[in-house]
Amino acid sequence: MNSPALFDRFERIFIVSLPERKDRRREMTEQLKKVGLANDPRVQFFDAVRPTDRGRFGSVGANGCFSSHLQILQKSAGSSVLILEDDCDFTDAVRTASLPDDFDIFYGGYLEASDPSNLNDSNIIGSHFMGFNAASAQKAADYLNGLLADKIEHDPRAVKDPTYDPQILPPIDGAYVWFRRAHPELNTIFAEPQVAVQRPSRTDIGDQKFYDRIPVLRGAADWARRLKRELR
Repeated sequence: MNSPALFDRFERIFIVSLPERKDRRREMTEQLKKVGLANDPRVQFFDAVRPTDRGRFGSVGANGCFSSHLQILQKSAGSSVLILEDDCDFTDAVRTASLPDDFDIFYGGYLEASDPSNLNDSNIIGSHFMGFNAASAQKAADYLNGLLADKIEHDPRAVKDPTYDPQILPPIDGAYVWFRRAHPELNTIFAEPQVAVQRPSRTDIGDQKFYDRIPVLRGAADWARRLKRELR
């Protein structure tokens, strides 16, 4: 099976995944087969960073996700790159989606937008399908490094968020929003309809629900999520 033309726009494709989450890797492999990417040499699983503490982020998971995206962007210097998170499910729209030649950043999907009628200026939650051309990947890496080194001031529009804390760095999806606001010249494309959704799955970023912390209940919760996914 040939992969959809959309994927031809990226020289490297990384899937952020913790090695111990074999369930997610198995499900993600199924998704790759679905679009003809299972044996594509451009595709590789990236062992997600697992910090020992939350650092300056809201959680250990947010720290790890930010660091993982940053390392991938750095590894991709000089190449266009697609970053997938391992709870990404492709929709049928992925088969016919396309990108203009002058794209810089591509959102294949998102969980929530503060203003769905104006995605480019919205606060966006979700980073499970993020594409960058070679130049914007380098700029994004520089920006994220600047945030970590306190060389970049926090975006003043972030204070509109009632949860904003100037002492805490944004999670990766928030950091991408700030990056785009700092570089309005970049051409950001949002897939409409979305080409990927986030699969219901036990989180590694935020606080887990009680049924995910108790082994005897975890299996039932995972089964319920699979059922929800199939019904969707």
